[in-house]
Amino acid sequence: MNKISALFPASARRLTVSFALLLPLLAACGGGSEAVCNEKNEPYMASRNNPLLKVPDGMTQPNRAEALTIPEAKAASRSGRTACLDEPPSYFRSSGTTARSPEEVVASWAQAWANREADAVVALYSSSFTAPTDSAGSAAWLEQRREQVATGPTPDPIVEGLRVEPDGDERRVVRFVQKFGTNSLRKELTLVREGGSWRIVAEKVAEVK
Repeated sequence: MNKISALFPASARRLTVSFALLLPLLAACGGGSEAVCNEKNEPYMASRNNPLLKVPDGMTQPNRAEALTIPEAKAASRSGRTACLDEPPSYFRSSGTTARSPEEVVASWAQAWANREADAVVALYSSSFTAPTDSAGSAAWLEQRREQVATGPTPDPIVEGLRVEPDGDERRVVRFVQKFGTNSLRKELTLVREGGSWRIVAEKVAEVK
């Protein structure tokens, strides 16, 4: 028996050889550092945005605020393959300033708070927002909320038991449970449509558990 055989048992040598054989396969898949995909094997890669409809003169233009946009593919890697999306784009949280629905407002509000994105949270409130208490004006209350998001406890990014109730054509009341670790707050947000967006005009805690 030579020195190498004496130092490493047969099972260890087999494991080493097997790992060495797997290295080329890992390299072919991007080495684990970059997820890549073959466009020919992914049917969704052929999806394209439809051109805008041409509306005849004199007819009302459609509301395009709720239109979904297919994201652009990432740049090809050095190997010539296109990187895949890590996850599908969120329907309920857009990257722009237009909120398609009250559900999206709440989803964006909760996710931004969990990420400590204070500016993004405050941006979802209407300029006509009314503070829930008379002791502080709306501007002062929103500054307190900004500080709370930036430095206070972080909530779960997803709310529970979300319910949306209409209160007229341009007004919605949204109720849900927001969790901060083991503590739960039952929240109520009132939203109004401003242009093509929904904004928060009132907020209150309905119940503390």
